[in-house]
Amino acid sequence: MLHKTHNFNLNFRFEMSITVEQKQIVKATVSILKENGKEITSIFYKDLFNAHPELLNFFNQTDQTLGTQSFALANALYFIADNIDRLEVLMPDINTVAHKHRALTIQPEHYSIVGKCLIQAISKFLGDKATTSTLDAWSAAYYAIANILIDIEKNLYDQLGKNENDKGFIPFMIVKKEKIANGPIYSFEIKRNDGGKMLDYHPGQYITLRLKKNGLYHNRHYGLVGLFNGKTYCVGIKQLINCEPKGIFSNEIIENYHVGDTILASLPAGTFSIIDDAKRHLFIAGGIGITVLSTMIEELYKQGKSHTVTLIHCVPGKDHAAYFVRMRMRVPEKQYHLLYQGRHMLKELIKKVVSKETHVYLCGTVSFMNTVEKHLEACNFPLLNVHINVFQPLFSTVKNEAKN
Repeated sequence: MLHKTHNFNLNFRFEMSITVEQKQIVKATVSILKENGKEITSIFYKDLFNAHPELLNFFNQTDQTLGTQSFALANALYFIADNIDRLEVLMPDINTVAHKHRALTIQPEHYSIVGKCLIQAISKFLGDKATTSTLDAWSAAYYAIANILIDIEKNLYDQLGKNENDKGFIPFMIVKKEKIANGPIYSFEIKRNDGGKMLDYHPGQYITLRLKKNGLYHNRHYGLVGLFNGKTYCVGIKQLINCEPKGIFSNEIIENYHVGDTILASLPAGTFSIIDDAKRHLFIAGGIGITVLSTMIEELYKQGKSHTVTLIHCVPGKDHAAYFVRMRMRVPEKQYHLLYQGRHMLKELIKKVVSKETHVYLCGTVSFMNTVEKHLEACNFPLLNVHINVFQPLFSTVKNEAKN
């Protein structure tokens, strides 16, 4: 099983990478990122893909179209700059990003390409105000973070073993495909084509699927459903039809991939997990967000802790509730709440079921999770006890961020 954390001397590496003077320059120019971060990162992505179109194979094209990726990168740069003297507070997020990078097969050489284009983008935006000392300071800050990520990712790759084939995208065969709920939501079960090992995973982790369409590879992270059986991986996928732009990946896999077909996947990754010493667990899922949460609930049931579990699943109707029968069997009847109503009922239910001993796990759309967080804040619930699994790029959801 993958380790959830990576331990190393953060302060040593960071202090060796950036000077005190450069830290001061970064902090002095942090307002530039807060006010203009998305403009800078938009320049960055345009230049990056013009110079290295092959890197399009690693990025979510829907997020690029919507500008979500640019916004996420702007936020990341802003928070790095704002916390330049206490980078350790960002380590949970940095660790999460490292897992995603390993899952996407990001390599150390990619960081130098990205770093060069990023500093060029800052220089272009600042124009005559782009002094050598400012650009050098931002370059030092970037490579300090890059070194940390490279270290973590090396450790994650090493955990996969000595077989290099296990460290990239692997051919899997679809052995089962079925519609499990309206939406529509489909379940896909896959096994390795090459007979290689299936890596164990902890509940809350995901696999990353890859397919090719219109000359580009497209990648998506999908939470693993069900406890590890040693033979297959299972995911639930909702087809995104009634939105613009339509989901490239979900539409392609649901409409054109069938039992017996091959799809690429990397081995499990991710940091989202059960808090082992929590006395109460409240899972709140918006629609398809039930996938990864259902596996965590299965694990607690296996441990004999189902009495500590409360589940709130918000859906348009019962026929949209994926894994309804399974959750009915795993969660005590009075602690399983299937909500079809609006926000008022959700707010009242949260107020009723949370306590100081509760840890809350959220998975759903950003707007759904923002609503839930507001309800929790209204209950004076400590947000340190709220654990979020996001669909969008990580830093696209944080508060007090760079301007959109």
